[in-house]
Amino acid sequence: MYKNIKLLIVIAAGLLLFQACKKEAALVAEARNYGYTVPQGNHTYDKTITDFYNNYGSYLLYKFTDKDTYWTPTGWKNATIDATGTGSAGYLVSRIDTTSTDYITPQLRVLNKLWFGFYSDKFLKQFLPVKIMLCSSVDSIYPTYSFTPTYHAVKTDAVVAAWFNYDNLSVNYGNANVFTMVQKDSIAFAKKVNLIFMQSIFTRNLSSPTVDFAAVTTYSSTITTVAAAYAAGIITPYSGATSQLDWAQYVQAMVTCTETTLNKSQANTIQSFTGILNAAKDTNGKIRQRYNIVRNYFINNYGVDLQAIGNYAGR
Repeated sequence: MYKNIKLLIVIAAGLLLFQACKKEAALVAEARNYGYTVPQGNHTYDKTITDFYNNYGSYLLYKFTDKDTYWTPTGWKNATIDATGTGSAGYLVSRIDTTSTDYITPQLRVLNKLWFGFYSDKFLKQFLPVKIMLCSSVDSIYPTYSFTPTYHAVKTDAVVAAWFNYDNLSVNYGNANVFTMVQKDSIAFAKKVNLIFMQSIFTRNLSSPTVDFAAVTTYSSTITTVAAAYAAGIITPYSGATSQLDWAQYVQAMVTCTETTLNKSQANTIQSFTGILNAAKDTNGKIRQRYNIVRNYFINNYGVDLQAIGNYAGR
């Protein structure tokens, strides 16, 4: 009798534990509900957007609020600068007019060719931001200064290909310009949007240097010149350089520069990506060693050659 009661207690405890695990799993799943729904309409491109979410878990949104794109836990990032240059710098986006011309279908083709197409499914599933805002325009707003007639600040507006903010990335070309892109436009967009994508990955702390990359050099206060930093394999400005910052810089060099540019001869006193693989800067071969480590890491682990982005020639 005692044994039967003990067995029943064990079974009951096990059932309670099982139910608790089920409830905990449900809570985790609920936490991944970001409050967005696709499709947002019944256009032909909405199926493409829905398929994208089903494949990668990232929302392509053409209907979104100011909070969706500008808000962060540390404050709103939209620009507030007025014509006199007073206010905070930041960015502003315009939403796509979906009532007349279809700009979204060609915009999605551009994104697939010049952004998503460079990466494997594994890479996209791991690194895409939660939200991608499909915008009519993305503008960087900041103050500049004029001396005419007297020294004063003025508002400056620069159109940009993309902008990353917290958990989202806003992209341009949801406008008439998408129909007239030429080779130089495609190259510029590819380099910029992929640079912003890489910066978003590092901002979210999703990629870290490997052990072999970190082991190549020692970050030391004795490095006090650009030339000495290059000799040690450091391409980040040497003041405050870390292995993590260098890892990010090597990635950014690959996605923004051609191999020709990286191999071009330039004096080792000039801080730039140009010539970092040339012996004039890479006097000890440590930059090329670290470059190969980074490039091969993404090839071997994700099937992605980041240098292919930098080499893109608008074909």
